[in-house]
Parts: sequence; structure tokens; C-alpha cells
Amino acid sequence: MFLLIGGYFIFYPEPEGMKRQEIEESLADCYLKDLIDGRLDELLNQDSFSSTQNGKSVDNEEEWEDNGWYTRDGITYTPDYAKGRIDCVLEIPSIRLRRGVYTGTWEEIQYNLDIWMVTVARPDYEYGKTHYCIYGHNHTVQNLSFNRLKDVKQGDLFTLTSAAYGKDTYQVTEIFAEWREIVTENIVDNFELPEDECYIITCGRGENRYKDLVVKGKRIAHQSVEGLKGEAGKDL
Repeated sequence: MFLLIGGYFIFYPEPEGMKRQEIEESLADCYLKDLIDGRLDELLNQDSFSSTQNGKSVDNEEEWEDNGWYTRDGITYTPDYAKGRIDCVLEIPSIRLRRGVYTGTWEEIQYNLDIWMVTVARPDYEYGKTHYCIYGHNHTVQNLSFNRLKDVKQGDLFTLTSAAYGKDTYQVTEIFAEWREIVTENIVDNFELPEDECYIITCGRGENRYKDLVVKGKRIAHQSVEGLKGEAGKDL
């Protein structure tokens, strides 16, 4: 009996964790749909995204109050619980991961990391103009945040899709573990790195539990926003 119960928790994630995963994927999907539909165009010309989320107003909480979203430590997280805005959507097909990457002020980024969101490592990255580093926690719940990043292999592809610059495809060139201080100095804070490099960073586990796990990607293809919208139009 105990073996069966243990096997259940190993192979089947907790329901709340799965619900949280569905929420985060739905937020990413909303962003991609709004990009194609042109709903994000007006927002790109605004100085602040703080009052909107995925192109929708988040002032009215009643819209979400009966949906039974993820609850943890007495807090019910609705689709507007993250601060800042989605900068782009990260997709790693080989590990079935799709998440919005949040940006904002330093305080907003830290807040989002505290509630296990995926964020940029710094608020002063300019997607498409500087190198790009992404933070995400190595959560124990299956596929929640970056716990499957260890399964990525060299040569795998991943994409970043942004309302400002379109869709970039990256190929994984390196996977390594390194001390956080070194990762921060040599990668996260190093603006001499080329703009076609993206680093996905999470905390290590096992023998690397005191280090960061880093997946490095090199951009190999780009598709403009206009191209994405045109491609979507052909499918209609």
C-alpha cells in the first residue's frame, strides 16, 4: 500500500501544482493569441504596462473570483497575480514547457520570483538588442517552472516569442552547472555578450544543489511579428 501511495506522488503531481501549471500556460497562450490578433500593438507604445496583463484590464477582480485558481498559503492566485508584464513567451518543446517570461522593475521581478514565476534576470535587458537571461525556480512539482530543465539536451531547440520583435528560435549549445556568483558576473550582468545568445537559468539539484544549472542557446532563426500574423492568417 505504501509503495502504491509513494508511486502515486512520484509519477502524478499534486492537483494544485497542475492547476498552477495550467494557469501559467494559459497566460502564455493569451499573450500569443493577443499578439496575433494585434491587441498588444497599442500596449507597445505605452510607457507602463502596470495596469494591464496580457492586453486585458486587471482592475476588476470579479471576473476571476469564481474560477477556483491556484491557492497556496491562504493566497488565491488569479491570472493577474503577477506584477509587471510578459516580455515574451518561452517554449521548450523537448520538455513540453511553455511559460510567459515576466519583466518589470527590480521589485516586480523579485516579487514574481517569490511566487515561482518565470522572469527575466534583469529589468534592463532589451529583448532583441542585448543578450537575454531567464530565471525560473527548480520546483519539485512535475513541469512546474524549470524542474525539467535538466532533461534538455545539446542540440534541442527552444523559442522566444515577443510582441515587439517576433519569434526567435535558439539551439542549445551548452548545458552546465556553475556557482551562482560566477553565473551572475560572467553571464547575467555581462552586457558584452552577443545579443543572439539566451541563457535559461535555474537552481541545481543533487550534486549541483549549490550551483546554478544553465542552458545556453544561440539564435539560429528569426520570424517577424508581421510574418507570424501572416502565417496565422493562412491557417484561418
